[in-house]
Amino acid sequence: MKNYIPVILSLLGYSYIVIAAHCGCKNLRPCYEEMLNSLLDDNEDPCVENVAIGGSTIIVFLQALKQFCGHAIEVHEENATFEGRTLYEVVLNTSNEVERQSKPVIVIEAGQDAGSGPVMLALFIIEQIVACEEYSEMMEKVTWVILPCTNPDGQEYIRCEMEPWQKNRTPLKNKLTFGVDISRNFDDSWSICPASDNIFSSNYRGPSAASENETQFISNILAKYKQDLKAYVSIRRDGHSILYPFASKVVTRTDLEKSQSTAEEIAGKINQRAGNIQWFLNSSIFDMNGEARCGHSVDFAYNKLGIIYSYEMRVFPESTTRIMSKFQTFPKGYESSLRNGYFIGIRELYNIVASEKLRRASY
Repeated sequence: MKNYIPVILSLLGYSYIVIAAHCGCKNLRPCYEEMLNSLLDDNEDPCVENVAIGGSTIIVFLQALKQFCGHAIEVHEENATFEGRTLYEVVLNTSNEVERQSKPVIVIEAGQDAGSGPVMLALFIIEQIVACEEYSEMMEKVTWVILPCTNPDGQEYIRCEMEPWQKNRTPLKNKLTFGVDISRNFDDSWSICPASDNIFSSNYRGPSAASENETQFISNILAKYKQDLKAYVSIRRDGHSILYPFASKVVTRTDLEKSQSTAEEIAGKINQRAGNIQWFLNSSIFDMNGEARCGHSVDFAYNKLGIIYSYEMRVFPESTTRIMSKFQTFPKGYESSLRNGYFIGIRELYNIVASEKLRRASY
């Protein structure tokens, strides 16, 4: 297996344990330390966030974790895209089946709109929770279900063709063109918004609600864990914000207050860490877009499944960075600061969910 782990840079002169601390861990979990010492060569980077994120990276990383830390991670590979790429369901949990049934569930999915940034962040979250002993409680108190790459066909197309793309790669009209925007394909308000039925449009919503393998996969996972599901986060590219419902309309409702106030808390925690670089925003999805966007997974989770803590999280502001880089030099560690800030936001969401569970148990 070691020959297939991506090589990024030489780190000669450092031990694996010292290097691993640079991935964010104060103390390594023994199984993760064994994995690094068994699989890494001297010139290989142990931090998944420093590796070019492609299909092979995901496969190698998850298989290595399953081999060495199998007590803490399950990797399900039953679902696939039209082009045959695996849609992974990763479950992080150190409890037995009986204990697991009484624990809240947090679902994180990444990459609906293609691109590597959200996928990298999802893998980083897996790395931190599994590798770092200081985050042991995060697996003891909560079951994490992470879908690290929910549009692998679109992601690989961008990597190979190097052109803007946000759809999947479903062939349309006898392969006259390709792709449905899966972020507009969920079975919630799908037909309400003004939408393009032009199959050549980058915003094409599909022939019907939930018509795509990727949409069905995400919807089925959310439904599978509905009984204990307390939070859902959809990580997407090119932004710097956490967004609460709704995407399809402007609504002021008292039942949204909890979702809104939690988004404010999460944004506040991220700004404590990375706000000096760029202010992390929070608003409704509609307000951020400035228009209605139907068929959204967050609206689906909130309306159809009753998940109060349902959010879209936009990460790594590509467009802003591209413009600003023409006028200024970004500080060293810019991307790392953003990434660590996002993880702090995920930890804050975990703290809120775990605290609610504790309060209910004390009644």
